[in-house]
Amino acid sequence: MKMLFKNLRFRLLLALFVILFAFFYGFGWSVVYTMKKSQERSLEASLKAYAKDLQHDYLERNVKGQIIDFEELKEELDEVKEEFDIPVLYAQLLSYKIASQNPTIIAQSRDLKGESLKLTSKLIENILNDPSQIYFAETRNETLSKHKIYIGTLFLGMHDNQMLLLQCAMPYDKRTPEIEKMEETLWIGLSILLALVLFLASLLLSTSLKNVQKVTDKAKKLSIQDNYMKISKTHIAHEIDDLIETFNTLLEHLQYAYAQVKEFGQNASHELKTPLTIMQGEIEIGLKKERSTQEYQHILHKVAKEVTHLHEVIEKILFLSSSSKNDLMRHFSEVYVDEILMESITEKKEKAQTRGITLVVDALEPLSIQSNALLLKMVVNNLIDNAIKYALGNSSVHLALHGKELRIVNKGTLIDDTELEHIFEPFYRGKRAKKHAQGSGLGLAIVKNILDAHHAHITLTQEKKTNTIILTVQF
Repeated sequence: MKMLFKNLRFRLLLALFVILFAFFYGFGWSVVYTMKKSQERSLEASLKAYAKDLQHDYLERNVKGQIIDFEELKEELDEVKEEFDIPVLYAQLLSYKIASQNPTIIAQSRDLKGESLKLTSKLIENILNDPSQIYFAETRNETLSKHKIYIGTLFLGMHDNQMLLLQCAMPYDKRTPEIEKMEETLWIGLSILLALVLFLASLLLSTSLKNVQKVTDKAKKLSIQDNYMKISKTHIAHEIDDLIETFNTLLEHLQYAYAQVKEFGQNASHELKTPLTIMQGEIEIGLKKERSTQEYQHILHKVAKEVTHLHEVIEKILFLSSSSKNDLMRHFSEVYVDEILMESITEKKEKAQTRGITLVVDALEPLSIQSNALLLKMVVNNLIDNAIKYALGNSSVHLALHGKELRIVNKGTLIDDTELEHIFEPFYRGKRAKKHAQGSGLGLAIVKNILDAHHAHITLTQEKKTNTIILTVQF
């Protein structure tokens, strides 16, 4: 049973059945209810006509000043039945003493067979409030009829300080043959219609879900390594085609991410393998024969240099792979960019002097942002390091902080136009950069990752005529 409820087609058909059944049942009930109400209105109209006819005779005698002959009124109760050709008419004339609240039957029609019609205190109260109306009520009397009795009560007037009341009633069956026939017709007709709708819905769902199953089967055959494999649209259902398009877009992103991860792994392997190969070579050279202390120191310096480089590469790889934007933003506070910039310039002056490069501050305006001081300093240090590394010897690196913009300008090795869009990718290094200086290709990737967390933008432009490289960070 649980498996059946997990079936989408069954659940949709069950939901449709419940909705349609409730709708059809409500529709059928409203039709039958309307017929019953119509029957009640017809019965009320008939009782009102009978009562008004008797009231007219009474008022006519009263106006002429004739003495009320109750025996004659009793005969008129039965004459009304014959006049209107009614199978059964329960009618009675009674007086009601308000003081004693005691009703007295004056005359009855023969159909009452000595029984009396119900008279309640609530009915008397309504008549006293508005005696011009005729009031209707339902009652039961098994002696008179197995069905309910519908009573109409009308105030005739006052006689000897007593209220004269006229009651006319008829048997009332809510389930007439016409209503029963209508109920039977509605049950049969609406059941057939419900079955037909469910059958058509089942066919439509089967067709739609069959296409979904085809899409599922195709999706199972997909491989993330196949960059050209996609699911074709059905062109049958717009919703399914939207789902396929969304899936294909997601697949493209996954394939791209897989390619990036694969390339990242290959590059990381290469970057880690290179210093290890160099260290292994130096150690093997040192072990081949006895060497002088100076030679061993030279070998150890080379190994130490490669260990340092290897350590930096591993640290950068760990930073890129483990730091999300949310992680970076977790410890943000107010940081002054101008102070961080001056600290980095002070630290990098010595490195710049070894290449004969001068760090020149063209502008330094106060700027505070929400950031992490260590991360922001990592960004500035990386950018200044790159500017020094790739600048021409004995030249200047110009730095300016103006408004919300940091600009670093140097003259040096230009980057090919085809390579510009890749410079912020992990492990990417241009052909000229590889020849000019050693590096891992991770520095600008880390800078981009940190700046993205700050919602800042970094751009690199070049002026080929003057060999000028302009790097701009917009906070």
